[in-house]
Amino acid sequence: MPLRPGPSSDSPDDTLASEQGLARAAAGGVVWQGASYLLTKALTLVTMVILARFLAPEAFGLVALALVFVTYVEVLTDLGVAQALVYLPEDRRRQDAALMLCLLVSAAMAAGVMLGAPFIARFFGRPEITGMIRVLALALLVAGTLQVPDALLRKALSFRRRMTVEVGRALTYGTVAVAMALAGAGPWSIVCGYLAGGVAASVTAWAKVEYRPSRTFWRLERPVVGPLLAYGIPVAGHGLLASLIFDLDYVIVGKRLGAEALGFYTLAFRIPEIVIINVFYVLSAVAFPAYSRARQDADRLRRGYLFSTKLQSLYGVVAGVGLAVVAPMIVPVVFGPQWKASIVPLEALALYAAFRSLGNSATDVNKGTGRPGLAVQLALIRLAVLVPALLWAATFGIEAVAWAQAAVAFALALLMQVVTARTLQVSLGALATSLLPALAGGLGTAVGAGAVRLWLPGASVLHLIVAVGAGAGVGLAAVWLCDRSLVRQVKSVLLRGSSSVRARS
Repeated sequence: MPLRPGPSSDSPDDTLASEQGLARAAAGGVVWQGASYLLTKALTLVTMVILARFLAPEAFGLVALALVFVTYVEVLTDLGVAQALVYLPEDRRRQDAALMLCLLVSAAMAAGVMLGAPFIARFFGRPEITGMIRVLALALLVAGTLQVPDALLRKALSFRRRMTVEVGRALTYGTVAVAMALAGAGPWSIVCGYLAGGVAASVTAWAKVEYRPSRTFWRLERPVVGPLLAYGIPVAGHGLLASLIFDLDYVIVGKRLGAEALGFYTLAFRIPEIVIINVFYVLSAVAFPAYSRARQDADRLRRGYLFSTKLQSLYGVVAGVGLAVVAPMIVPVVFGPQWKASIVPLEALALYAAFRSLGNSATDVNKGTGRPGLAVQLALIRLAVLVPALLWAATFGIEAVAWAQAAVAFALALLMQVVTARTLQVSLGALATSLLPALAGGLGTAVGAGAVRLWLPGASVLHLIVAVGAGAGVGLAAVWLCDRSLVRQVKSVLLRGSSSVRARS
């Protein structure tokens, strides 16, 4: 269905002011989300490094087994109604209904996981994770209390206040997990840290919003609930599919190759997840509400989509290629030689993250324009391809599983972008042009960091620093030669963001 600009009685000056205001607010959100990301992921990375020094790979694998089904269920704790609050016009009755739905669904999910914990543990052949699963089920109930205030912060593009929520979560998780690991709690240190971080996030989020439920919030009325579920259920369906896709490898590795192999695989996955994949969540948190506001202006939507694709693919490809090249240095230097089995999976999963960046903006724009069903269809295609690929690859070990992930991610990212571009009436030439800086940057990074890896073999802090510096230098030079206007565009975004930050300070 072609996109048409919606009718408007605004004057050209009003329209320009509105566009600049939205761009400024979105840019400010990117700045605050970026600051939040850097701080929270720095805390998370430090926590992971410390835990890797005190816990065995099997401990990481056991927690990953306990978490995997909890993670699947967690995306359904709001049935997508929190996302509907971001998309739909603001209404107090709608907020009350969303809160009640979140509490009901999350409580049901938590109870179901607690009852099913022995069966999940038996599926993996590790009865010792039964208690861990039951404790982690409490995190589902906590997640239900967080959904509405977090959605309200995102809808208002109040990412400065949201930053304290994420930082509080990471700081609490790290403090509790490290303290318990030092006390000899083993894998339970991660479990308790995860739960404590969720509680801290929920308490902080409620302190940052003005909304408080009315005394009759528990009354669910069909005219209010209907639009929430009509939008939310497809979003929740896509979230479940995305979670299945994202964590399916954990299930297959844990079931077929065991907890220790999953521990090595988990560490290899966590590094590109922190460095690359979670950056997309930062941008998505801003892009989704920004797209939903701009959905009536087709031209503005196309420009935002192409620019978002350019930036996300550029960062993802450069960082992914660089991380793949320096993997033999970063694993032993940062985490210790006992984790060397994670090197090859890290090389493949870094490229997997790079390939995901090529199609990440497509999901945001589909949700923001009221087409969550299209995202669901694309996710189903990906899942249908991924399941047999990973099952076959698992017979050859975690290295093959990681490479299968990368291959599927590349093919599906291209499909997602082609379908979305046609939906928005964006030419494939314009889409290809937006991806050129990423290709140039990735090639330059591979040349720079790869030269160090070949000519200075071995793993040391000095080799790692030189390789990262060479890859970044050559990669940025290649991007500048490919698209010199990109520097001005990024500078403009940062200036808008800084002005928005000053205005809200």
